[in-house]
Amino acid sequence: MAQERLLWPPRNLAEELPRKVSGSLAVLPPAVLLHAARAAKRDLRLSMRELDSGQVVVLVFRRGEPTMVFSPGDGRSVGEMLVAAGLLDEVQLARLLEERRASSTSLERLLTERANLTHGEVQRFLDYQARLRLLDCLAWQQGFFELAEYTGGGETTYRLQLPSIEALQNRAKSRAERLPRFLGRLPCAPAHVVVRRKRGAEPPATGLAREIFEVLSQPLLLPQLMARLLVDDDLVLEVVLDLVSAKVLVMYPRVELAPISMSQASSGDLWASQMVSEILLRFRGGDSGGLVRSLWVVVVSARSEEATRLVAKMGGEQVELVFHNSELPVALLARSVAVGPNARLHLLALQPDILSPAALAGVLGRCDAVVLVRTSASSEEEQKLAKLRQMAEGAGFGWRPLIVGWDQGASFRPWQEYPEAVLAVPSLGDADPQWLAKRLLEALLAAASARH
Repeated sequence: MAQERLLWPPRNLAEELPRKVSGSLAVLPPAVLLHAARAAKRDLRLSMRELDSGQVVVLVFRRGEPTMVFSPGDGRSVGEMLVAAGLLDEVQLARLLEERRASSTSLERLLTERANLTHGEVQRFLDYQARLRLLDCLAWQQGFFELAEYTGGGETTYRLQLPSIEALQNRAKSRAERLPRFLGRLPCAPAHVVVRRKRGAEPPATGLAREIFEVLSQPLLLPQLMARLLVDDDLVLEVVLDLVSAKVLVMYPRVELAPISMSQASSGDLWASQMVSEILLRFRGGDSGGLVRSLWVVVVSARSEEATRLVAKMGGEQVELVFHNSELPVALLARSVAVGPNARLHLLALQPDILSPAALAGVLGRCDAVVLVRTSASSEEEQKLAKLRQMAEGAGFGWRPLIVGWDQGASFRPWQEYPEAVLAVPSLGDADPQWLAKRLLEALLAAASARH
């Protein structure tokens, strides 16, 4: 751990600071952390102040009391970080700092106009700095950094131990590697997973496990639990799953079906059939009452091959669907998947580009559900999916299909406009078709329940 000595904050503020404050690292988007702080009622306020040297000092207040001061990135200034990131050299940096002192121009504008950097490069860098400045301090277990106060010579000095940029990057890398594994063990999309204490369970002795147990004085959704803890989601999920295995906690989908004895069925098919009936009941207000209960699901993606891969992976019988008044195929690929006694999923992978707007709207507006498959963070993909969603919601003349988001890669990036349910799958790879169908049914049930 690198150390840095600062002559900040001023004396009158220093007298109010506690003797020692420690905390742990949380690698989350700043907006998520601030929302979580509000949800947890921790009344956090961050004050960023730039010294003459260009070094940024951050003060953290809880309930109006200053509790922490730190300088992000091992005390390096923003300029030093720009050089370390390879975006500027020393000469360019010196010139920019001189120009900035001589004017009131923002750093972002200076970088884009006078350093030959693209807006995207600057924005990514500034976003990274915002992350460093907000995240070095929020969450309070197993300290990655420590603040100690020393007084002498008429001034107060603070010796800081802070995580380096490399430590932040390693934490983010570790999270990216671990998170998909934990997500794959959840019963459904995290936004719909409820966690509660098991009746009669004894609290864990110490650490994050005990804090999680104490927070769960009442059942919480996973996002609510994260908001109260302010700890990285992979660290929380690891402990929660361990406590579930140890029968200390219980985890289940938010929408529970009527009890069904699996001993009465030879397999999970009966349960899947029950889910289809439940979806029809919640979404349509009842099913057709026919011998076969069916759900028509259209799968679309910005790149048509992703939708086709997903439908193909679901298995089932391949069928061809055409419009009533023509021989034009409706879908690139259509499969009919039996998911239980007298229950079927009809899956259609659309290629929006080859259909006329009227034909596309006709399909999207008459299905039971639309699955939006997302594979990257590109704005182009978001725009295409948003357009398809608008078409689906506006084409049915009062009928709105269920909207489910499918995050391929389990990345859980924010959506510009959230679907009614979001499902994330690490990889189609060797995924079992029945498991995929089950996860899709769970997402459809969550979306149908969200209508009430």
